[in-house]
Amino acid sequence: MGKRRILTAKGPRRGMLTSRVVMRRELHEGQLRMYYFEAGVGAPLVMLHGLGGSSRWWFPLFPELSSASLRLIAPDLPGFGRSPGPLLGIADAARAVIKLVDRMGLAHFFLCGHSMGGAVAAQIAADYGGRVRRLVLVDTAGIPGVGPERLLGRIAQPWSWCPLRFYSTFIGDVLKAGPRNMLNAAHELRRYDIRPNLDRIRAPALVIWGEKDGLTPLEHGRRIAAGLPDGRLETIPGARHLPMVSAPDVVSRLIVRFLGEDFKTEA
Repeated sequence: MGKRRILTAKGPRRGMLTSRVVMRRELHEGQLRMYYFEAGVGAPLVMLHGLGGSSRWWFPLFPELSSASLRLIAPDLPGFGRSPGPLLGIADAARAVIKLVDRMGLAHFFLCGHSMGGAVAAQIAADYGGRVRRLVLVDTAGIPGVGPERLLGRIAQPWSWCPLRFYSTFIGDVLKAGPRNMLNAAHELRRYDIRPNLDRIRAPALVIWGEKDGLTPLEHGRRIAAGLPDGRLETIPGARHLPMVSAPDVVSRLIVRFLGEDFKTEA
């Protein structure tokens, strides 16, 4: 069981506060401990955060998505947020998420990932394709070309990609992760190439990208969308690496509309 709390997140317009009741829960299986937030009732949507992040990076989307007949499940991946290490590689992180949904009894689910979490989500969709109903990738990592030192250098300059109002959340999560986890995760992403997995993903996929993303350029989004058998690209004008924070209303509408197509197909 988890504790009830009121989630306060920035709404569609800066300064607008919205709230929803969410549950904080924990998976404890062997040496794996994973904390996650759950909100809403309906079709399950698993949401995976990026490098140095946590489940809190999805909070701006919670109010609208949890009102759209979706059951939101946002874990802190091992080594980040409240979930203790050890830090897992992409493939092992994918298996940890599968353990979580197995424990929750979810045979099928929607899946969404941002940045490093997008790479994990793509790995899940490739390896456990029969279970993923639809896939959403937001400014996803996985196109090699930036070394770990340069990547960490960019992350250390949040003013170039992170909305000012999100600084405290970003800095708090990076401090929780610690320098070792940040460096090891950066090395993992430096080696990881998402492209071999793309043609193994059979679920319909929506690729959402910030037009001015300086961490994972828009060209990466075009390559990922083109490599998916059933993928489409939506660009968020003016947004950088965190469109779910800078344009939560736009991102929420795109996700709700895309996932809603699944229900129309079943009708």
